[in-house]
Amino acid sequence: MGKENDIQWHLGFCAAMELELREYADKLEFHREYPLSRKPLLIDLLVVEKTDDFEITNDIGQIFRKHNIMEYKSENDTLNEDTYFKVMAYAYLYKSSEKHIGDIDINSVTVTFVRERKPEKLLRWFSDNNYKVYEKTRGIYYVEKDGFVKTQVVVTAEVGEKEHIFLKTLKRGLKRSTVDNFLDEAFELHEPFEKYCINSLLGIMVSSNQELFDSIKNGGTGIMNEVLREFFKDEIKANEEQAMKKGIEQGIEQGIEQGIERGRIETLYNDCNMSVPDIAKKVSKSEDYVKEIIKKISAACL
Repeated sequence: MGKENDIQWHLGFCAAMELELREYADKLEFHREYPLSRKPLLIDLLVVEKTDDFEITNDIGQIFRKHNIMEYKSENDTLNEDTYFKVMAYAYLYKSSEKHIGDIDINSVTVTFVRERKPEKLLRWFSDNNYKVYEKTRGIYYVEKDGFVKTQVVVTAEVGEKEHIFLKTLKRGLKRSTVDNFLDEAFELHEPFEKYCINSLLGIMVSSNQELFDSIKNGGTGIMNEVLREFFKDEIKANEEQAMKKGIEQGIEQGIEQGIERGRIETLYNDCNMSVPDIAKKVSKSEDYVKEIIKKISAACL
């Protein structure tokens, strides 16, 4: 369990969301683990719109206003009404923080929860407590109530893979087809921040799906994509150097063995006057092999 808990799911989520919204990278600011106070109290991801003259078509970003608080829950994290109110507290603390006193309209703040599995109990709790809950698009549930910050719950197991491939990778038990789709999409991305996010996601994917990526690296399920080759370049280089060193050592060893064998045949032929058939039996080689060695020895003496 210790090793599993070391997986930095939240960092992977931040990278996935930055890739999800990469089309608007020049219009949005991304603040990872945004501090709400002088003591450690961090928002997973704060997305701030730098201008108001654009529209986000990505269905996760359609709810966005000026200030958008995002909370990611990995498969082992709890998402219930207490979590909801904790993040609501984050929203109000953010609105009233020393940095923003009087500057933020609470109606310009939104909250997004992201989780792979659907939080059935929480959604029922919302309905039982007079919140309006409806599925805006597949896997994206809007939660509304007068006087409360506009909220959505994104269920990554339900959203489309084509539309949200980066978020779909944040899980154990990935299918090879999902990895292939991710790599195809990643191959088309070239901006430095995009490559940085891709590498962050790959680190999470490899850590949480070691067996699958070992199979890919070892060629068990096809040719490795260039994105993976770049990610594993140090490991590949080390393996190639190790293989080369081993090959050289084997070559030297084989050369020494062949030299010893040749010297033995030469001694048996010249010093012991043994016949070719007898030499062949002595060194456990074919007569043709012995003849070839004797031929080379004789030629060297000319």
